[in-house]
Amino acid sequence: MRRERLPKGSLEVIELLEDKGALTQKEIIDNLKQIKSRAVRYTVRQLLDRTVLVNRANFEDMRSSLIGLNPEMELDLKDLINRQKAEAVVAV
Repeated sequence: MRRERLPKGSLEVIELLEDKGALTQKEIIDNLKQIKSRAVRYTVRQLLDRTVLVNRANFEDMRSSLIGLNPEMELDLKDLINRQKAEAVVAV
């Protein structure tokens, strides 16, 4: 992982994927209506680049791919989330 900090809005994306499983980018945007779609796309792209998220084939609709949490990053991901939440509490 290149940087310690996750992009803004990444906690919401990660928690959504933990709850609902793999989703398309459009479904992620639809579920996170309080965040601008452009910001969600940026966050997803950054998390994919950092291998926090992974792309999988969507066999129901081959025009899109399913985005899910990387199972190999589970322990590192929980550590990053806890650190991010602690920083948010300190900032408030």
